[in-house]
Amino acid sequence: MDAADSNPGFLSLAEAAGRLGLSRLKLREAIAKGVIPARRDNQGRWRVDLAAMPGDIRAATGAVAADPGALMEALFDEIEELTGDLEAAQGLTNRLTTLAGAQGAALERATAALEQTVAERDRFAELTGRALTAAAEAETRAAALQATTDRAIGLLDRAAGAIEVMKTEVDGLKTDSGAKQAAIAAHAAQLDRLFTLSEQALDKAGGATQRGPGFLARVFGTAPARRGT
Repeated sequence: MDAADSNPGFLSLAEAAGRLGLSRLKLREAIAKGVIPARRDNQGRWRVDLAAMPGDIRAATGAVAADPGALMEALFDEIEELTGDLEAAQGLTNRLTTLAGAQGAALERATAALEQTVAERDRFAELTGRALTAAAEAETRAAALQATTDRAIGLLDRAAGAIEVMKTEVDGLKTDSGAKQAAIAAHAAQLDRLFTLSEQALDKAGGATQRGPGFLARVFGTAPARRGT
């Protein structure tokens, strides 16, 4: 790096022209006439030392006659530098265009991904809604089934209770029937013995030599009258 690159007092033609309010071509003319101290940098471009320039650059430039060859060289330098700037600008434009295209493609991909995400979110929301609806319906059916089961269990409990009552009543009836049958049998035995004793007493009282019809037949008048011997 030479002094023109490192010295902060040396400015590019564009910077110097901007500060002085001159065109770059006019500034080159002043350089060609030796009015403005300047030197080339490592890229071959002019650098201007504004600290050593005259106070009235226009008057100083007009007072000095320029070598036509030097003016032509300055003109070609300006054209070459402008061409380089244009190429650099075109390259920058191309890079920006490429970058814009890449960003546009990335934006399209992001938009597609966002749309897909939105679609998936909507589908997820729909599936979630359907799942919640199904869960609510299942809960309702489960509650109805539980109510039916509770009623069935209640009916079974009532039926079991009724069966127990009926069993108790049947057992009671069996017990009463057995007692009644035993009582009837006892009464029948007593009646039979009473009838036997009565027949024996009648036979003895009548002095019959031959046993006649039974006591019951004589009591109810169904037997024929006795005949003496």
